[in-house]
Amino acid sequence: MIKAVRIDHRLVHGQVAFSWTHYLGATRIIVIDDKAASDDFQKMALKMSKPAGCKLNVFSVEKALENAAKIDSLSDIVFIVFGQTHDAARYITAHPTCKELNVGGTVKKPGSKVFSEVVYLTPEEQNDLKQIEKTGCKLFMQQLPTTRREDLVL
Repeated sequence: MIKAVRIDHRLVHGQVAFSWTHYLGATRIIVIDDKAASDDFQKMALKMSKPAGCKLNVFSVEKALENAAKIDSLSDIVFIVFGQTHDAARYITAHPTCKELNVGGTVKKPGSKVFSEVVYLTPEEQNDLKQIEKTGCKLFMQQLPTTRREDLVL
């Protein structure tokens, strides 16, 4: 069962690996990120970052879409993490089952607009998220389970 979906440019790090995974009771983290999926060193680092006893998969968007039905039917408590808005938009628009998306952290870039302390979105990233919203997926920002949840208004 998919419990939560998040965008976080750091993928699996302290907040995701421990705070969110523990809060959600997640038994499996699925990273969907084209760059990470093609980088053996990054995959190894992600596996080292996950909590003990928690399973981890790292898929490209294409591979995740091939496995979407299987992912949806897993008996594990699944936490999906995207590294960037573009990969999230490609997956969610092609497989529109996501009810809500936590935009947890994006990199500040030239031309980006500030939405929170850690969410900076370029016009292209905002467009990606608008495409996700069109599927009926609600967007929100929340850094930690203990911090206030805010609607992301584009």
